[in-house]
Amino acid sequence: MTLTQVSCINCSLDNICLPRGLSQTEIDNISQVVKARKTLQRGDFIYREGDNFKGILAIKSGSAKLVANDNHGNEHILNILLPGELLGFDGLSDEKHGCAAIALETMTFCILPAANMEQLFQNLPSLTRELFRHSGEKMLVDKNQLVLSKRPAEERLAYFLISLSERLKRRGFSSSEFKLSLTRQEIGNHLGLALETVSRLLKKFQDDGLIVVQNRFIQIKKPHSLKNLLEPSN
Repeated sequence: MTLTQVSCINCSLDNICLPRGLSQTEIDNISQVVKARKTLQRGDFIYREGDNFKGILAIKSGSAKLVANDNHGNEHILNILLPGELLGFDGLSDEKHGCAAIALETMTFCILPAANMEQLFQNLPSLTRELFRHSGEKMLVDKNQLVLSKRPAEERLAYFLISLSERLKRRGFSSSEFKLSLTRQEIGNHLGLALETVSRLLKKFQDDGLIVVQNRFIQIKKPHSLKNLLEPSN
């Protein structure tokens, strides 16, 4: 793909992807090395498992999934990435990606090239802190996902919807109405649930007045009631 330069200061996500409180000079320094790639379509690979690490990526629009394949060739969805979120950390340890990243819909992203990262870290310690913060958020999500995998199906789906809602809200999007970029089959894959279970629970949540489902569009009517499903019963 052809790389073209993008100006971070003109990006609506600069306050999400970049550290807070940077000076104009610091933002200009980052803008000089950050690259924007062509638009990808659903199913396109951002990178494949085993690819060489080329940098940290920030999603500008659309969404992506991180996937890994087991020894039988079955795909497992590890995480979902939204606009303003970063990916590529799985390639930092040995400079090769440990999983694949695939576009879930039409999407664009920027890349902070690996070749420029060491110099930027030296000149911009606040950038280092921001990347650590994003990495820490990912570890927390992974921990929650592991704990959730042991919980009943109803709690898994409720947490999935709540998590999406709260992440979208933090990034300035609607937390009560959004489109699911995953199919129900993919949601089941991500949560370790059968397709029939996902469909049944979505219908149950709708019948209970917690959500409204229209194809892939979700309207959360009672977020507190959804959260109550995660509370231990007395």
